[in-house]
Amino acid sequence: MDAFFVSVEELEDPSLKGKAVIVGADPDGRGVVAAASYEARKFGIHSAMPIRTAKKLCPHAIFLRGQHSKYSEYSHKIYRIFEEFTPVVEMVSIDEAYLDLTGCERLHGSAFRGADKLIRTIKERTGLNASVGLSTSHLVSKIASDQAKPHGLLHVFPGYEASFLAPLPIRRMPGIGKVTEPELRSHGITTIGDLAQAGASKLKEWFGTYGEWLYTKSQGRDIEAYQYSEEPKSISHETTFDVDIDDGEELERTLSYLAQLVARRLRDHQLFARTIGLKLRDAGFRTLTRDVTLDEPTHLDSVIFENVLRLFENAWSRKQKIRLLGVRASHLERGSFQPRLLDAAQKQKLERVMQTTDKLRERFGFESVQLARSLEPGQPSKPRKKRQFLGRE
Repeated sequence: MDAFFVSVEELEDPSLKGKAVIVGADPDGRGVVAAASYEARKFGIHSAMPIRTAKKLCPHAIFLRGQHSKYSEYSHKIYRIFEEFTPVVEMVSIDEAYLDLTGCERLHGSAFRGADKLIRTIKERTGLNASVGLSTSHLVSKIASDQAKPHGLLHVFPGYEASFLAPLPIRRMPGIGKVTEPELRSHGITTIGDLAQAGASKLKEWFGTYGEWLYTKSQGRDIEAYQYSEEPKSISHETTFDVDIDDGEELERTLSYLAQLVARRLRDHQLFARTIGLKLRDAGFRTLTRDVTLDEPTHLDSVIFENVLRLFENAWSRKQKIRLLGVRASHLERGSFQPRLLDAAQKQKLERVMQTTDKLRERFGFESVQLARSLEPGQPSKPRKKRQFLGRE
């Protein structure tokens, strides 16, 4: 998706279109950029940049906190469109996916026609722009989709993968970053084509197994990290508070909300977590992590919250002010398992409740149904303060 978070904000407020818009933290506080419009990117703004740096580079930008629940709703709409095109869909993040169109010719015609139809369908039903890279491999399709932005389609024909990649700078290759790039440049490698010309044996001599990996990628061939059958190793959500806090009730409400976000993502992937983790960072920037392994894997909100709350109560000294909280699910399983007979009926009831909850959230937004422990005390009519959780997987 093109500038996904910003595009969703523009849909709901058309006056933002054509302006420098940055979604993320309070520009006068702390945190990072979650997304930036193309107009803001012209000033050097990019995701994960410290928000204060972004403000210095583009002080006239419109800064928005953003709402993960809103972006998640649009992501679910898009995913349902994907499922109409092919049964093989790999969502790798909230705004990016791989679709295998093999065998779908009777539905859409050629793969190119199918990809074109996909872009148009997303635009018609959601109002959002998508860019598509079409090729024989995940790697090439990923790079081609970046080259096609904004709102474009780039088809790399079979047999032309290496020649398509050859003129591109090495930084366009996923997995080559600020550390690796200078090392490659020291050997005279500045483009992906230079990697291919160096050859597998020379790259292995210089970089070991990593060099072989680079050569394979320079040919446009998939490696294990890009196989669509790969499943997420963990799912987590975290939040940094605007001000360090030691309010136990607010911290507990935050943990409850984070646990629900994690549980929802688990169910989206049809996965169960065997291990639940806590991440805690105090005002002194000391980071603590704790994990608990469950007797029975789960994707239920209440079970995840109960376990992470125990971890928190054991880890937190009430004299500490907290800067960041996070909840993580790991050791993920897809297969079914046999629940203990004594609580099987209760688990089945909870499963039905959460299925209904997910449907309500899809229709009315994530905030529409919450565990009571995540709600702020007060009169029922009092609106709960919106928390902004830009999660990661």
